[in-house]
Amino acid sequence: MLTKSDGSVMSLQGVGIDIADIRRFARLLGTRGSGGAVRWFTDAEIAQCMAAAAPATAFAMRYAAKEAVWKALGPGEWSGPLPWRGITVLEEAPGSLSVSLEGPAADLAALAGVTVVRVTTVPGPWMAIATAVAEGAARRGDDA
Repeated sequence: MLTKSDGSVMSLQGVGIDIADIRRFARLLGTRGSGGAVRWFTDAEIAQCMAAAAPATAFAMRYAAKEAVWKALGPGEWSGPLPWRGITVLEEAPGSLSVSLEGPAADLAALAGVTVVRVTTVPGPWMAIATAVAEGAARRGDDA
């Protein structure tokens, strides 16, 4: 458990990590343009990535972040397709990403007691790496 500066207590609900190949997104953008990204990304994410200095890197970082978020939520026996567009990762300020969840991703988060997901990304020369931490309010019986 983590005691925050305001005195509230948060509990770690899950951690996820993923990597994505930047060259894959460079090829996708080269052959299909931003239209090839609609399967995985929301319109807002596509707009941010296309406006970035290195769009392929931006897409790879968002893709890895979405995978990491899903893993942090702990889908367990999930049998459906990953709800890509139900996990939105946007840059709120330079270097600061926010995560919002909708649909099955939000349902899974609620079921797991997750109230916030934090994500960080690091671009490399060929790969983007993302980590996600899912937190929730400490529940009675949680260990310290």
